[in-house]
Amino acid sequence: MFSYSERINLFKFAGMIRRYLKILFVILSFLLSGAISFTQTNVADSLQSALKSAHKDQKLVILHQLCKIFLANDNRLSESYAKEAIVLSRELKKPEKEAQALNDLAKTYFFRGDYEQAEQNYIASLGLYEQIGNNAGIAGTLNNIGVLYRSKGDYGKALEYYQQSLEIKRKMGDKQGIANTRNNIGEIHKFRGEYPEAVKNYQESYELKKELGDKWGMANSLNNLGEIYSIWSEYEKALGYYLDAAALWDELNNSSGTAGAYHNIGEIYKNLENYDMAEKYYKKAMKIQRATNDNRNLASTLRHLGAIYMDMKKYDIALEDFTESLAFEQQLENKSGVANTLENLGELYFHRREYQMALKTFEQALSINQEIGNRKGVSSNYTNMSEALLKLNKPHDAVTYYGKSLSVARELGVLSIIQNDYLGLAHAYQQMGNYRKALNYYFNYQSIKDTLLNEQIHKQIAELETKYQTRQKEKELQLKDAELMRKDLEIKQQNLQRNAILTGLFMVILLAAVVYRNYRQKQKANEILTRQKAEIELKNTEITDSIRYAQHIQNAFLPHEKYIKELFTDIFVFFRPKDIVSGDFYWFGESHGYKYAAAVDATGHGVPGAFISLLGYNLLNNILKENPEITPARMLDELNKGFSERMFKSYQEQALRDSMDIALCRIDPSGHRLTFAGAYNPLWIARNGKMLITKGDKFPIGSYQEDPGNHYHHHEIELQVGDVFYIFSDGYADQFGGDKGKKFMYRQMRELLLEISSEPVVRQQGILEKKMDKWKRDYEQIDDQLIIGIRYV
Repeated sequence: MFSYSERINLFKFAGMIRRYLKILFVILSFLLSGAISFTQTNVADSLQSALKSAHKDQKLVILHQLCKIFLANDNRLSESYAKEAIVLSRELKKPEKEAQALNDLAKTYFFRGDYEQAEQNYIASLGLYEQIGNNAGIAGTLNNIGVLYRSKGDYGKALEYYQQSLEIKRKMGDKQGIANTRNNIGEIHKFRGEYPEAVKNYQESYELKKELGDKWGMANSLNNLGEIYSIWSEYEKALGYYLDAAALWDELNNSSGTAGAYHNIGEIYKNLENYDMAEKYYKKAMKIQRATNDNRNLASTLRHLGAIYMDMKKYDIALEDFTESLAFEQQLENKSGVANTLENLGELYFHRREYQMALKTFEQALSINQEIGNRKGVSSNYTNMSEALLKLNKPHDAVTYYGKSLSVARELGVLSIIQNDYLGLAHAYQQMGNYRKALNYYFNYQSIKDTLLNEQIHKQIAELETKYQTRQKEKELQLKDAELMRKDLEIKQQNLQRNAILTGLFMVILLAAVVYRNYRQKQKANEILTRQKAEIELKNTEITDSIRYAQHIQNAFLPHEKYIKELFTDIFVFFRPKDIVSGDFYWFGESHGYKYAAAVDATGHGVPGAFISLLGYNLLNNILKENPEITPARMLDELNKGFSERMFKSYQEQALRDSMDIALCRIDPSGHRLTFAGAYNPLWIARNGKMLITKGDKFPIGSYQEDPGNHYHHHEIELQVGDVFYIFSDGYADQFGGDKGKKFMYRQMRELLLEISSEPVVRQQGILEKKMDKWKRDYEQIDDQLIIGIRYV
């Protein structure tokens, strides 16, 4: 136990220690913008308090520190401190301090987007540094002017100033300065699309900053590396860099940096089409940027958030965001930002089907990007112009611009643009009727899309997100522990009852940790289930989108209704695919006065059947083109041979199982004759209350390799005015339904067609649709359904 006098001395000693600690803190505040154990607010309060009683030389030091502290959080206050420092340094005749204060003032204008005032003050600062021969000041100011020109989109001038700055810093051996300028040079290469050079400079900058323990600089370089890998569509690496940067910004309490990291994480989720997560991170970034008046970065976030709303078809909200972003960029004289926002506005006009306005806006963006040397932007503009030209029915012009975009995108290695160009070229060649090239480009598009959005990438990104959230929770616990330790230290200095309090706190923390760990385990399990569900839904959406595009291609192949009506004035086509795309298809042709009609049923249904149907459709067109007066029987022989050879050549093991059933008619209007040939499928003719049936041959299209000696038979029928002939697939008759869940059957289908044959053909189609709906009830449709009815008039 201590004696009374010893306790008195102990308290005096403790008081003395507290006074020294307070003095030490104020001194450190002059040197640092924040200390590990105190918040930035505490530093600012202490400095503002010290400013009142400091002598003039000390005031200049304190004013400089206050400028740095309030630059992002209270820009106007930072400006007032800088101006006060300028007046004081001139009064004291200290040009070096005046140059420093002019730099601080320029930064406040730059941060606010007033580039003209910023440049004037940087130039004034540079002149003073050159007068007194301060190389460090010269190099720093040259670097700052480079940053200014970069923000204005003048990359050539920016690089020129950066190189001058780098040369001086090398001579001085200034590692910190070299690291900063390397990072800035990397940024210029990024904007110019010179990505390998950008990565090289960013990595060199990061290594130097790591060596120096510069966490702020490390976070900035990590963020920039993330941007490059995002452009290259290496999302796992990109998100890893962004999350590491966000952790450092949080540790440094740097709101601007944290906002930037949030913005970039939002961009990753946008690229992955996870719009909810993208919107969440963009809004977190925007909240910080508005609070700190960071208009330069706010403009970018508004633009990206608008793009999210555009993808979600919330066009009015998107237009508001784009308009606000464009106003900021024009006010800031940021050419790059103006070009990007114009491109977004063009996309919005495109979605609203204002294609001429969209094309004009894309051309404006292209002009700016060409001026500033933004090659990625140029490539993107060409792509968007091509899409507008397609909508304006100018596919040849579209192909030209897609080619220009693809050339640049391949050089830059930007997979997302390459993917869009492949899809666009598929659309263009489809519109031009070149279906072979359309399919080739579509397959190229699908291959790139699979690379960009495969399941493994999503899984790895989900794991990184979980790690980041876990790391954030651990950091929160560490901060709580630090706060408890600080409070415990105060209690220990005021009294000597440390053991009881610490034990109690420890038990509370331990109990909270156990409860929290159990809660987090349950929460993580729920997060994993939710994430897995989201991944499955995303994959299903991707698959459905691909199938819907296949439907788009298939519909383009099928004859247009107008063409069909020109051939046959009294006709209906009942066509109901089981899935989005169909294995059944209808085909019509005309040659030398003959009119052809076919109902075809390819193996299976859905995507596999659809691809077989495309092959069959092309073969029928080519056969008729090469043999203008060919009979149906010979046409089926040629189809059987051509189909079998192509399938056997590519897929020998599968070839014998892939086939088509078909009913093919040729009508000679001048001779009132119908010629028929069929592979399994028959021809039915309704005449005078009776149904005449002509059967097809009992071997399918696709059996040539198995028995090349088989030939289809020729059937010729005299037509009478009022005859209605029907050709069809087996889907309608095979559909389950009714009270007992049985097949509809050919007998019932034949009776139904005979019963309605006297009705107008348009009404016949409606009756067939209603009958099938009533029959099928809640049963699943089992196959594609196709019935063609033609009245001879």
